[in-house]
Parts: sequence; C-alpha cells; structure tokens
Amino acid sequence: MRCMVAVYRSIVQYFTGKRLSWVQADDLTGYQSGRAAWTIGALTKMATMGFDIRMIERFDYRAYAEQGEKYLQKLYSKEELDWQFVHTNILDIKPLIPRFLETVHWEQRSPTLQDIDDMLADGRLVFVTVNSLALDDQPGYSNHALLIIDHEDDSYIVHDPGLPPHPARRITSEKLWQAMGGKDNTAEVTGFKLAKGLGGRLDQYVLIKMPRLSRSFAAKLITDGKVLVNGKPSKPGYKVRIDDAITIDYDDSLLDTIEPIELPVLYEDDDCVVINKPAGILTHSRGGFSTEGTVASWLRSRLRDGLSGERGGIVHRLDRATSGVLICAKHPAALSWLQQQFASRAVQKTYFAVVSGHLPHDHAAIDMPIERDPRHPKMFHVAATGKHATTEYWVRQQNEAYSLVELHPLTGRTHQLRVHLREIGHPIIGDILYSSQPAERLYLHAARLEIVLPSGKRMVFDAPVPKEFHNKVTVNG
Repeated sequence: MRCMVAVYRSIVQYFTGKRLSWVQADDLTGYQSGRAAWTIGALTKMATMGFDIRMIERFDYRAYAEQGEKYLQKLYSKEELDWQFVHTNILDIKPLIPRFLETVHWEQRSPTLQDIDDMLADGRLVFVTVNSLALDDQPGYSNHALLIIDHEDDSYIVHDPGLPPHPARRITSEKLWQAMGGKDNTAEVTGFKLAKGLGGRLDQYVLIKMPRLSRSFAAKLITDGKVLVNGKPSKPGYKVRIDDAITIDYDDSLLDTIEPIELPVLYEDDDCVVINKPAGILTHSRGGFSTEGTVASWLRSRLRDGLSGERGGIVHRLDRATSGVLICAKHPAALSWLQQQFASRAVQKTYFAVVSGHLPHDHAAIDMPIERDPRHPKMFHVAATGKHATTEYWVRQQNEAYSLVELHPLTGRTHQLRVHLREIGHPIIGDILYSSQPAERLYLHAARLEIVLPSGKRMVFDAPVPKEFHNKVTVNG
C-alpha cells in the first residue's frame, strides 16, 4: 500500500528536484495506514501544483459522482464492495470528483500498452497499477504500483518501489500486459509532466488551466482578485513556482452559454476553413466575458491538436462592421503557415467600398503613413511618424453622390482603408468612427483573398459584393 506513495514521491523529485519527506508524501497522497488510497485526491493536488496529468482508467468517476453507491453496486459483487469499504478510501473520494474532473485529463476506458508508449513519447513518467504476483509468475493477486520511465526494444524500464526496490527494472511488454490484466484490465495508467507555463507569468498559467479564456480576461480575473497565489491576490506578471498553491475562482462552463451562430462556408479542408463573414459579427471577443457568438466561438468545434483559447485558429481579422472573406486555421501548424503569409505580405486582398463623392482619379494609389491617434485610442490617423501604408484603388461605379471603389491594400495596417479614404476626403459610407454619414451598415467588404494553403496549393476565394453596394451607386441611389 506504500508503493503508490513512493511512486508519487519519485515523480515530484524527478520533475522539481524537491525531495518530499515521507510525512509530506503521505499528506500529498492521502495515505492512511492499512488502507489502499484511490488516487484522484493526489492527482488533483498535483494538478494544482502545476503538473499536466493524463489518466486512463475503466472506473467511471462521473457515474459514481452522479449515482453514488448505486454505481458501485453495479460494478462490484457484494464481497468486492465490502472489501472496498473496509480496505480503501472509496467513500471519501466522491466529493473530490468534481474538482478532479476540472483539473485532470481523464478517459474512462481500459488502458493499453500503446497509451503508455504515447505518454512516454510525450515526455511523461507513467504510473501504472499491476498485479505484482503476475510479474513474478506467481498465482493470486497483489495490487502494486510501478513507475515506467522508458521503453527500449521490447522491454519497459521501470522504477519498482517494491520490497526490495528495483530502480531500473526491465519488464517485457508481454509480462507487463499480463500483469495489467490483459484486454479486460482494470489497471490505472496515468502520465505526468510539468504543465507549460511554470516559471512563466500567472496570466499564462491561468490560460493553461482554462484555455478557452482570452489572455486579457485571464489578466482581469487576476486583477479582480479571482486568482489567489498561496491564498493571496497577485499580479498577472507574477512568476509561477512549482510549490505555489493557485486557486482560480471562475467557472469556465459559463462559456458554454455563448450564443450559437451559423456562418457561410466558402471552403474547408483538414487544415483550414474559409467563410464569408457577415457584417455585425465579431471575429473574436475583446477580452471580457460575453455570451455573443463570434467567428472564434463558431470555429471552436473545428479546432484540434491543442489549438484553443478565445482567438484559437484566428489567422487575421475583419472589423465587426466589415463583411467578406476570412480564413481560419484548424491546427497550430496551419495557423503558423497562414499567419506567416500575412506577415510577409504574400497574401493578395481585394476589398470593395462605397464612399462619398467622386474620387479625383479613376485609378490611383494612396501612400500615407498611419499610427494610433493618441487623442482617440480606438482610432488611427495619418501622421509623419506612423508606419508606411499604401492602398491602390479603382473606381468601378458611381452616381451623383457615391462611388463604388475596388481597393487593394498593399500593407496591412489597422483601419488602413478607412483612414486613407477619410484622409483624401471620401470616407466610407456608414463609417461613423471616421466621420462619415450614418447608414444601415459600414459599406466595406472583403471580396477576394488569394493565398497559398498549407497543402501548397494557391487558392483564390471570392465573396460576392453585397447587392446593397451596387444599389447605393445606381443612378437614383
């Protein structure tokens, strides 16, 4: 029964260099003399210490939390259940389950040797429960815990804390599988590694624990005192240590109340999805909690390979009031590939806008530097100290009051098109932020995007110019 304590003690020392006393290890694991401890209390404590934990076990903790002893009666015979009540802490763990499910990555199924190999490949040490008698080809059953360190050829390198201990025992795959119980095993397999962000900022740590939040919202939780370090408020930039006790007073299930939305898809493959974003839809939330559906919340169900967060998969953005082509990534490699093209200006973008009056030339380029307006932080303006910005335009249609123009931004500054057109005296209709006349919408539309996909294929995506743009510049518009 002490083997589990010894294994957890080894895990902490391996990853942190901190050697726990046996009293400290007993406190961590919840060890009680003469009783076998179910591990979820210890796993929860280690997760809050900063460990990234993946657990695979056939026991259904969620069912036990919901059904109580009725679930146990379905799972065990009366004799087995009586033994559990007397010799383990199974009755004590039920109130611990909700927190366990929040902090540990748990799968309810029988584990396999492939699961152990995957965890080792992911840089984890692997805790596994076995029948120690089967390891020595003896009859009967004796529950035991091992720590798997590596896999070489057809053997696992194992730290066995038994009596006597074997710090580098070799166990063949066949023997280990037999000791786990084979295909119908009830073994627990749990992989441990340090979570990313330890030694990093506290706001980054919050994002690791709750990846669906945005960084600005994580920082707000910290400054509002909703995140405590060792029982005290802290700052977003605090450097997290392995022995810090961090509590986060926020229920991220609130994010499930976000309004579902449907978006028109222009193209989709395993790497990305291209949509025609309607005017009025945010690309992503602005940092605080909101129930409003966004492109990012719509995209969430398509993300994979660890891509998450409020801006997960967002390659570039369109303002809320702007409609048109928007490309999103489904996994980190695709995100990096697509963002690099925007950064290097390898993407060709075409917009259409309805502006007031008649432009001085049917075809020209606007070359004016842009920077944030210090008097109005939400706005940008033309200034000699700003960043280089160039927009090429063609007049495509006009009437007495308005012109429909095709716009090619050769740089990608925030609000570039809106600022350039306002600066030359022809603001986009409906752009009340930049002193245009009010209208039923902002008359700016991302009509075309030409880009090389992660597959290597160059594609052109078109979103037709909305009818109201043409209607605005008809003879009687």
